[in-house]
Amino acid sequence: MPDKGCQRESKPSAGRMEGCVAVVTGGSRGIGLGIARRFHELGARVVLCARNADNAMAAAHALDPSGETALGAGVHVSDEDAARTLLADARGRWGALDVLVNSAAVNPHFGPTRSVDHGRWQKIMEVNLWAPLRWTQLALEEGLGATRPGSVLMVSSNLADTPGSPSGVYGMSKAALNYLTAQLAVELGPRVRVNGIAPGVVNTRFAAPLVAFGEKVYGRWPVPRFGEPEDVAAAAEFLATEASSWVTGQVLTVDGGALLGGDEFSALEVS
Repeated sequence: MPDKGCQRESKPSAGRMEGCVAVVTGGSRGIGLGIARRFHELGARVVLCARNADNAMAAAHALDPSGETALGAGVHVSDEDAARTLLADARGRWGALDVLVNSAAVNPHFGPTRSVDHGRWQKIMEVNLWAPLRWTQLALEEGLGATRPGSVLMVSSNLADTPGSPSGVYGMSKAALNYLTAQLAVELGPRVRVNGIAPGVVNTRFAAPLVAFGEKVYGRWPVPRFGEPEDVAAAAEFLATEASSWVTGQVLTVDGGALLGGDEFSALEVS
């Protein structure tokens, strides 16, 4: 019988991730926080990373005021030295590193791709593509998958499959992230599974420019509403646990069926 590490049960229940140690980048708010909260509710010990230390620590304190099962850390995902230290501290504190969630992302360019400048292009690619790869590399150095099966989750976007969005450069970075997900799944199996989640428009501060368009965006979707962080967290629970033990290299779209309606941004006017 193979060692299943912290992934012990095949049905949703409290304690499903008991003994699991998870690190979530972009964990102080939005989708990252939703995932961290779900993992914590399932018994995992979690580290919430964000560039703003106060926000990260406040989010972790809300999960566990004692600090015994939830920690917040102010780490910019582009800071490799800080990332290395954080991952080593997590393993040193709790004796393992089982799940890495690469959720942090930026989108400083909202508008036609033809108008993006080099600085914004570089920032998007550094945070949305290079950082997930580098954090995965560092997690492997800290023992992810070494003694028991590990899992990496990439938070992508359905914009990777939706040309025409006013967030085209962001969508390109996520399309590349999807390829990276599959590539790492091949390279890191069988000890580490690598999967992705591609949300549609989720009601977060990050997506505020699109949420502002309201029903113009979601009106034609089969499930006509914006997503919530909890919708994405449910998918993350599946992909991070033994329930998906035979799933790797996949990107699960969670978007209320938005892509089924074709060009979800055709009604928008963005100059």
